Amino acid sequence: MAIDFNSFMIFCKGREGQTLPTAGGRAKFVLSSVQNDRLYYIVESTGKSRHSTRPWIEAVLNHYAKTKSLRPVDYQRVTFNASYTLSLIKLYLEHQRKR
Repeated sequence: MAIDFNSFMIFCKGREGQTLPTAGGRAKFVLSSVQNDRLYYIVESTGKSRHSTRPWIEAVLNHYAKTKSLRPVDYQRVTFNASYTLSLIKLYLEHQRKR
């Protein structure tokens, strides 16, 4: 089953400002902002800002729907920033299971 983009973004909006582990678990990032169908991240170790736009987020969500993989290596052809989105997908799925 596919994850609805709008539901996912609403979930992410509630996580703004939180420090989270990447999907690989080796690094951390802050979900700094959710705006205009974009996710903005700050990589904790470097302080560099990254972002994902709707097409990239949807590409990760669609790839997840097909593969059910939360491994960043499986998304290398989809987007460089998949690790951040995958971390949020993992949290989203955990939240959905608790409901």
